[in-house]
Amino acid sequence: MSISTEIVPRAIPGLPSREVLAALCSAHESEHFNHYRTRISHFIYRPPKRRSICSLFKSQRISEPIALIKFGYHVTLSEARTQIYVFQHLKRDPSPPFRVAEVYDAWEDRSWGFIVMEYIPGVTATAIDCPRIAAAIHWLLALPLPDDGKLGPVGGGPMRHCLWRDEEGPTYESVEQMDTHFNNILKFQGFAVNLSADPVCFYYEDIDFGNFLVAGDQLYVIDFEHTGFAPTSFMSYSLANPRARSNSILSHIKFPKSDNVRGLGRAAYFFFMTGNNRIGWNKPIRF
Repeated sequence: MSISTEIVPRAIPGLPSREVLAALCSAHESEHFNHYRTRISHFIYRPPKRRSICSLFKSQRISEPIALIKFGYHVTLSEARTQIYVFQHLKRDPSPPFRVAEVYDAWEDRSWGFIVMEYIPGVTATAIDCPRIAAAIHWLLALPLPDDGKLGPVGGGPMRHCLWRDEEGPTYESVEQMDTHFNNILKFQGFAVNLSADPVCFYYEDIDFGNFLVAGDQLYVIDFEHTGFAPTSFMSYSLANPRARSNSILSHIKFPKSDNVRGLGRAAYFFFMTGNNRIGWNKPIRF
């Protein structure tokens, strides 16, 4: 049975309109930047508490959160569809090794995207959770390719991966197109990759404790920005070029190494050096 990743807004009691949520996120981001001089991309929505005569004689308590909104220029509908896809597959698993927040709504407005999701009260995972995080990654790596067969995030779109400058690559229509693009960069160096020989799998590139939450006895995966479907060499490259805080997790992850990793690394150098993630897109580069 196919899985639908259509974004259908859910009516959540107490949750205001898209316009109100967008305005609250913008105000929250501005206030945070003015105070801390850093950007923020999450907003916890708490409905305003109703005032009553009784409340005048009781200590005021902050209302319980009902949603988390991820927002910003880097947030896309593709990420929301990917999270929905994982959520739906987890529902079919009788004993899932982790959970994912349900997506209530998602939209794009000008240059910003918004994903409204279930609020999960929890704490960031730590080293003691490494075996469970690895089990979650192994489960994700086994996800089946969606029926449309599109590469990148579910539904297609630009690939998010550390291979590319600013971590956003092109949209590829096929693995053969990937091979052509990378080999157009590598040819003059005497290198080549053969991505077409790889099976396609789900990759989770941003392996960081901050993307895993522990709530009670449950582990939650809370970020799907740098994920999608690609030849297995992309996941191998991620594991060979880990992010700063992922080393203790990686020792628990079992995944085959790829002969393409070196070539991908050489191509990545040119993406970063030129600032052009489409260099070699149409023809081999020459120096």
